[in-house]
Amino acid sequence: MTFIYTDKEMKKIRITEKFMNRTISLQDACDALDCSDRTIYRYQATLRSEWPPWFIHWLKDRPPNHNPNTSKYADIMPIITQSKFRWFGPTLLAEKLEEVYGIVINHESLRQKMIKQWLRVADKRKIIIARQKRERRPWYGMLVQFDWSYHDWIENGEMKCLLVAIDDATSNVVFARFVNGESLKDVFEFWKEYMRRFGKPRAIYLDRHSSYKVNHPRDQFDHEMKTRFQRAMESLWIAVIYSKQPEGKWRVERWFWTHQDRLVKEMRFVDILCYDDANDFLEKYYIKKHNKKFSVPAKEEWDFHIELTDQEFIELERLFAKNVNRTLRRDWTITYMNNTYQILKNQTLLSWYTLTIKESIYGHIKIFTWTKELLFTEIHSK
Repeated sequence: MTFIYTDKEMKKIRITEKFMNRTISLQDACDALDCSDRTIYRYQATLRSEWPPWFIHWLKDRPPNHNPNTSKYADIMPIITQSKFRWFGPTLLAEKLEEVYGIVINHESLRQKMIKQWLRVADKRKIIIARQKRERRPWYGMLVQFDWSYHDWIENGEMKCLLVAIDDATSNVVFARFVNGESLKDVFEFWKEYMRRFGKPRAIYLDRHSSYKVNHPRDQFDHEMKTRFQRAMESLWIAVIYSKQPEGKWRVERWFWTHQDRLVKEMRFVDILCYDDANDFLEKYYIKKHNKKFSVPAKEEWDFHIELTDQEFIELERLFAKNVNRTLRRDWTITYMNNTYQILKNQTLLSWYTLTIKESIYGHIKIFTWTKELLFTEIHSK
């Protein structure tokens, strides 16, 4: 059989034969072929066992495995130019082609094809900053990273807030929901539903938003100055850890970075036009798909969530309530927010008692003396 070698292949054979015949040293062979000593020994073993045909690549004079001129690439062009695939990246687009159309294609080959067809601009190489990563917590539910993001999620021009809780040990999205904003009411309803379904996490890792932490310089060192969120979590024995920079809660930040692209395109693909449908899509399909693809196993097989007791669930709204102290007048009335409340006199109280008014996030008023709830009526001014 006749073999046709290139000049580069003939050079490899000649230098390797000289080294085998001891006419040149190992260092001279490495310098001549610009390779390592390990490669020279590999060439020597190949010449002894298979002889020169090994130096010819097995794909020589054959069509490449990822030939851009094959019909597979021609068939996908009418598909990826559809409007519902607008701004899809090559990785997500390759997944959708396999999932919906049964076309299996490497995402890097697809990216190169999209660049040649002017459907994508070549990405610049990212500058990687080396940082020491914090080790994951060993148990599921031991630490939950919580954050929010405003974005035009369903591409209707309306900025909506997405609240997300991600487990630190597994990177699982435990719970996510679209809400109007990051108000205390929305946060309360988010965590109420979270604890009803999964229980109490051991700790919550979040940023220093004013809903979660007192940030005024005069009050930072006053331990009595706490937000309603802080007081509620302390009552539930849940630790609250505050991040000083976005890199601290990197897993949830990275989730928004990825899914402000992926989630928007997935919802566009199934024609979601309102946020009620978007919440159903998150719960029934997207979170399960995300966890199956991106989650990692925890070091220890143990769920650190603690189930809420019936009494804790009943008092959850009271724990998030606003607490205000008022002194009882001699006519058994107190005032709050320009409203006057009459305490019923069939209760044993002294006129100088200090009472606590609790206003829930829904505006419900309750009045307590120590732990005893009092009966009262509201006096309407004429």
